[in-house]
Amino acid sequence: MIDEKDDSSLPKKSLFNVCEVAEYFGVTDRTVRLWIEHGHLTSEKIVGSVRVSRESIIQCRFREGKN
Repeated sequence: MIDEKDDSSLPKKSLFNVCEVAEYFGVTDRTVRLWIEHGHLTSEKIVGSVRVSRESIIQCRFREGKN
């Protein structure tokens, strides 16, 4: 887990759907799907729905060079 770079504006839950991730970053659903495809975010399918972990979102948000 990433403790030192936690984001209090992100709801305290472990998995997010693509729409929630897009809203958090202020981008489209398609952009989030591209980020997943290109490895910027990791995801898993749960009962046919794509879910992104809180940890993956925080890692993407605080990746070096991004603030």
